[in-house]
Amino acid sequence: MPKRPTLIALHPHSASQVERAYRSIKAGIIDGRYSPGTPLSEPSLAAVYGMSRTPIREGLSRLWQEGYLDRVAGHGYFVARVTAQAIHDTFDVRRLLEGAAAARTAEFATPDEVLRLRELAEVPTKTTRYREIEAANARFHMAIAAAGRNQLAADLIARCLAQVDRFMSLGVSFGQFQSGATEAHLAIVEAIERRDPAAAKASMEKHLDCGSGLMKGVLLGSEFVGVRVK
Repeated sequence: MPKRPTLIALHPHSASQVERAYRSIKAGIIDGRYSPGTPLSEPSLAAVYGMSRTPIREGLSRLWQEGYLDRVAGHGYFVARVTAQAIHDTFDVRRLLEGAAAARTAEFATPDEVLRLRELAEVPTKTTRYREIEAANARFHMAIAAAGRNQLAADLIARCLAQVDRFMSLGVSFGQFQSGATEAHLAIVEAIERRDPAAAKASMEKHLDCGSGLMKGVLLGSEFVGVRVK
């Protein structure tokens, strides 16, 4: 039987420093400040974030385990490159989780939650600011996840949305993703309002399949830095 890793209890201050290091570096990867292939060294990151190398090391290890970093023996950590498989896997997991979440929401959502979903369904069209559009889209999807009454699923969906945010930060224009997004969101909401789990699931899956196809077409059909076909 494989030996279980020893769990080390961290002092509360140390734990908070590790969390801050983890979140800060992850945010830099997601928003594109640390582009794919960039080496991340403990000394330089410690200087940037004003902390010792220990929490930086722990934060980098967590991000490696989550797939945000690659680790090369003798050379340290590098920001992981985006691959066709990563895009496929992310949307495949979203399809499973969010389809189920939409179905559950059709069963459990209150009238107030349905009203809120309808308000959140609209994707802004009067702005080209990627962050505004992506934030609005994420609020809608997370509201459905929350209304599905499964916190673990909601946490996993949030992680998938962070990966999509990272893909978009490579320089993808959100314009083509805006087209039809509001209508797709409203179709999901209407199925939820009708208390039709099967239709809500199908509408969510169709919406995500469309997004997956667009993402692959844009990122893998162009010469984006840090994107690999394999």
